[in-house]
Amino acid sequence: MLKTFLRRAVACGFTPALCLACLAVTETAAVTKMKLRGYMTGRADTNTLLILEDRIELTPASRVQSKDAAGEHPFNPEELSPGMLVEAEGQWLDKHRFFAEKLMVELREDDKKIHGSAYLQEEPADTAKIATGEASELKLDGYWLNLDNTTKRAWNPAKAGEGLATKISGQNAALAGYHVKYSGTRRKDGRIEAEELELGPPAPADDYKMPHNLEVLRAKDAQTRIEVLEFRQGNKVHGRMKLLAERSVQEYVSLLGDSLIPAGAKGTRRPIEFRFFVVEDPEINAGSLPDGTLLINTGLLGALENEAQLAFVLSHEMAHVLQVHYRREVEETRGSRIGLTIAGVAAGAFIGNAGVFMAQIGIASVMNGHQRDLENQADRLGLQNVIEHGYDPREAPNFSRIIINRYGNRTTSKLWSNHESSVIRGSFLTVHLMREYPEGHWDGAKKNTSAFQTMKDDLGPVKIM
Repeated sequence: MLKTFLRRAVACGFTPALCLACLAVTETAAVTKMKLRGYMTGRADTNTLLILEDRIELTPASRVQSKDAAGEHPFNPEELSPGMLVEAEGQWLDKHRFFAEKLMVELREDDKKIHGSAYLQEEPADTAKIATGEASELKLDGYWLNLDNTTKRAWNPAKAGEGLATKISGQNAALAGYHVKYSGTRRKDGRIEAEELELGPPAPADDYKMPHNLEVLRAKDAQTRIEVLEFRQGNKVHGRMKLLAERSVQEYVSLLGDSLIPAGAKGTRRPIEFRFFVVEDPEINAGSLPDGTLLINTGLLGALENEAQLAFVLSHEMAHVLQVHYRREVEETRGSRIGLTIAGVAAGAFIGNAGVFMAQIGIASVMNGHQRDLENQADRLGLQNVIEHGYDPREAPNFSRIIINRYGNRTTSKLWSNHESSVIRGSFLTVHLMREYPEGHWDGAKKNTSAFQTMKDDLGPVKIM
């Protein structure tokens, strides 16, 4: 039986050594079986799939199936292509080689039909053409949408603006911040052929409010005079975060953040003042609160390699705010949130674990990650924003590689895991760039600056977890 398996496998292009290794791990799979999940970023050869640097190796013993709304079905391995979301079950052969005993392809993720909704983060260039039914294009949700005479349009700025404090009139009124629903088909060049488009009003003002009427304010500890961020409810302080004392680092991050704020921030019903605070926390993480407050951990700054990576992280977090992801999760998970209360938070204490604290006040996703579709949306818009500001977007997935190489289990950093793995985030970013920007041309884009290097010097060595 062994000789027959080896003969067939070698005939298919596999080496005897690989086949024996695969047999060995298959025999112990019941005890040590592992999984690797991510978006395919390429194929090294007929029997080897790529997810970033990881190579998933298939043999005749591998079982390949697909899953869609109707259930699971056998799948032809030859039809595997970049962009598909796959989950491999098997064993690591070495650091970046994975033998797949079973491979599941989630076809629902590979559907060419695109539909969704987003708040405009920039002013549409073709507003008049869109309204009059002419051929036009629209930058939305991290995609480029092409509109022609077959596109069904419900695009009436005056109607969408009814009831707003400042009524809009004419087709030249600012629409950044307005809501758009869309559907279409993805083309080979990454663009979306829009089938339907509907313009709606900006998000309600309450969508940008902190829960429990909390406020986040800068203050000083009465005894130590250390600068802190306080989470206040009226006159009561429910928690504090220690701010990094090095002012030059705080100023650098704030200036960079201000330079990246999308135009959509000016079109919200509730004025948003984006504020950027570097807090002393060793975890490689960042978070955004519904009111526009961004928390950037010292551990994150210590792990970053260049300004393009930081620009992406800030753009990603601002997208969470402008797309009202906190409110969307509240609505979609309302049943599981019953009973969450600010009671039990130690009054005035320094926050030891930001994720636990945010969960106690009802916004766990701020530091622990949003649902994957919301994280994917923030990633698309984050990439779009850094591209518009001249940065090399390839540094976004490159940062996920830093996380993967630092942490062998690939799940340590909450910023990049979203309850799954850093491989998911990095491979999604890579695939999105391949699909939406196939021409590339990033070699002349900005990666680093002297200001970033000065910030790193001023930051000095920091603890990283």
